Amino acid sequence: MTGVGIRTTDAYNFLADEVGGVENVGFCKSDAYNFVQRERRALIDSGDASSLSKVLQDRQSEDNMFSYDILTDEMNRLIDFLWIDGHSKIDYDCFGDVIVFDTTYQLNKYNLACAPFIAVNHHWQNIFVGGAFIATETIESFCWVFETFLRFVGGKQPTTIFTDQDQAMAVAIERTFPTSRHRLCQWHISKKAPSKVPAFNNDKVVRSLFYYCMSKCDSEIEFEKCWSDMVLRGNLEDNRWLRDLYKVRTRWSTAFNKSCLDLGILSTQRSESVNNVLHGCSKATSSLVECYIGLDKLTSNWRRSEHDEDFRCKHGSVTPKIQHCHLLKHISKIYTRKSFSIFEQAYMDGAVGVCVVEESRISENRIVYATQHCESAGDLKRWFVTVDSTNFDANCSCMGFQTKGILCKHILRVYNHTNVKQIPAKYVLNRFTLKAKKGMYLSKEARPKDFDSNLVFRSHMMRFTYDLTRRIEDCKLAKEYVHTAFIEVAKKADEIVDEDEMMRKV
Repeated sequence: MTGVGIRTTDAYNFLADEVGGVENVGFCKSDAYNFVQRERRALIDSGDASSLSKVLQDRQSEDNMFSYDILTDEMNRLIDFLWIDGHSKIDYDCFGDVIVFDTTYQLNKYNLACAPFIAVNHHWQNIFVGGAFIATETIESFCWVFETFLRFVGGKQPTTIFTDQDQAMAVAIERTFPTSRHRLCQWHISKKAPSKVPAFNNDKVVRSLFYYCMSKCDSEIEFEKCWSDMVLRGNLEDNRWLRDLYKVRTRWSTAFNKSCLDLGILSTQRSESVNNVLHGCSKATSSLVECYIGLDKLTSNWRRSEHDEDFRCKHGSVTPKIQHCHLLKHISKIYTRKSFSIFEQAYMDGAVGVCVVEESRISENRIVYATQHCESAGDLKRWFVTVDSTNFDANCSCMGFQTKGILCKHILRVYNHTNVKQIPAKYVLNRFTLKAKKGMYLSKEARPKDFDSNLVFRSHMMRFTYDLTRRIEDCKLAKEYVHTAFIEVAKKADEIVDEDEMMRKV
């Protein structure tokens, strides 16, 4: 089964289902992993691995911020490798808050899992922020990939990371990304559901209740009621797949993740998009180098699309659909075209489809507005917006801003109701604006005051010193002078750092 691209864990689970449980398989899951690892290690051609290493070394000589690492076994055979270029490092610094890490695509003749790190930029486009080819999908292997990735991006953990449902990966994320929220990709769950729960195929109510549990519930209480109704209607109490899924409900249902940024994408369309394009990157007979080059071309295409949209934003203006709205005019000059389009749609949905039905003052400056859909058709569901009249700070019970990063239609309806002319700056996240990457690419004349990011500072200094050493490499006197000067600079810098640390302690 693994020979035709089925993942080891899925193959083992299939065998366990066929024989009535893991106790009847005859070997444990770790035995299966060890067997497949031995087979794959023997397959990977040493010449192919060497060619890949040469390609990566050449890339590193061209891009001084390019980083890669290769994990080998005791016989020096390639197991896993990971790479990230300078552009990706800067993109991650800007947009690395929500990451999709998908290992479901088996890439080439060695059945290596292709595992790109995908983020979303200020134009809401996919961007490539790192890649790995993984031969051994074990806890140790995933830990190595995540630890290496963190080392390459300066230790910055994502706010949220979406993955497929893999136990080894879940353990590795818990160990290496302790501050990140681990979410399961709903796309993979949706693909499995019809085969795992036959009732989904012949009962529309059961199916709709399941999908409502995935992304429509506003609270944990609403989720539990909806889940119970689904199980009862479909007589699904004994469905093992649903029982297991319920145990990890905090990782896939939005009802349990209202306080954590996920951009509202649920990773569904991102993973589907990546899987589709990966099919075009390689063939069954592709070498490691061909697979890498295929992904590199994909990355270049994505970056070209981003550059095209940057050009449109810079040289074109956006005309709000509502002509005489000061709030929309103001925000249209700040957001990118796509971000403004999303904001404008929320504003119009609020203006036309949401009604303020009740107001109550809870303190001198704070008022709670009860809102509901204008065409509720008997639905009495309400969302409550609390607003501070002194600074227009607002919070909605739907928690839309906390998860998507753009104000929800309920808050925008209340702002419209109270005649707010300008969105408070705290609700305009820099990652969605025209200036999201300002200062990330600096000229050689940049000064320390321009360095808003540690990554930018490292990038600038690496490029500066690289250019300098290339210019003087044929002059012995210049090399001796620069080397001596750098030693003195390093000593002085250490003294400044020590003095600064002492001052902080005081």
